Amino acid sequence: MGHYRYLPPILIIFAILGVVAARSMRPKVHHHSDSAIMMDTYVEVSVWARDADLARSAVDAAMREVARIDSMFGDGTVNSRSDGALMESEAFEFLLEVSRDVNLRTDGMFDPTVGVVLRLWEFHDAAEPPSEDSLARAVSCVGLAGYLAGAGCEDFFFDLGGIAKGYAVDLASERIRRMGVESAIINAGGDLNLIGSRTDGKPWRIAIRHPRQAGSFLGYVDIEDAAVATSGDYEKYFVHDGRRYHHIIDPHTGMPGGASNSVTVLAPSSCLSDALATGLFLLGPERGLGLVEELQDIEAVFTFASGESVAVSSGLEGILVRLDAE
Repeated sequence: MGHYRYLPPILIIFAILGVVAARSMRPKVHHHSDSAIMMDTYVEVSVWARDADLARSAVDAAMREVARIDSMFGDGTVNSRSDGALMESEAFEFLLEVSRDVNLRTDGMFDPTVGVVLRLWEFHDAAEPPSEDSLARAVSCVGLAGYLAGAGCEDFFFDLGGIAKGYAVDLASERIRRMGVESAIINAGGDLNLIGSRTDGKPWRIAIRHPRQAGSFLGYVDIEDAAVATSGDYEKYFVHDGRRYHHIIDPHTGMPGGASNSVTVLAPSSCLSDALATGLFLLGPERGLGLVEELQDIEAVFTFASGESVAVSSGLEGILVRLDAE
């Protein structure tokens, strides 16, 4: 009998201790935050500003932006037959364009039309994998290139849950920045958008969790002004006949990818970091790092071999601090 287990997609160390220290030596900083369940996950917005009203207004504006996207996409599933009005929206067109770009760069590994396969797996209730025949039929209706070309199945099921969440975070971040806020964090179920740096001038500290040891970290990265997303095989999974089945599905086979345990991506936007994290996870460390080195302003950390091995892009080699090396 299989079992289902859910663990947070990414554990984050925000390391904001010391912000209060030496208050008499610099202007007072006001902190305001709010949280809610939106985009099918837990969303929290935290703002630090020198004006209390600004901090409060910025948080409220960001939460409204996420709520607006949540009202459009909900759980992230979109059907080409029944959701025609939504598919004509500016938001869907933008997500489709980002998806197309990442799909091409990852050799089709990131493909939002994989939704028809994910419906078969039903990870929240699954006790065993789908049959080979049902998977084969579903995979035949997967293919973003076919959809864009007007070919393939008449009915496509998009799974935009991850990338739509990143899109909502990006819009919230943009609103906050336009209001003049220089220090803020938006966290949507592990999709992070880090605005500026901490109020003491130090960078935000992001911990990379161990994919097999709950509560343990492989290391950390100190960064400023970046979006961070992680795809890991520990987020949603079940075990059947001694084999682990997770929710990151290879669109070519309909089966969970096995090249990585987790991938953390740093990018200029949450929409991009989210999509790339999925595609790079399925590509694996060797092919994935090759792609990262070709992309501008993208960095990645791969864990594999049950979390005992770590591969990082060249831009992080001098930044990632391995805890086992300290």
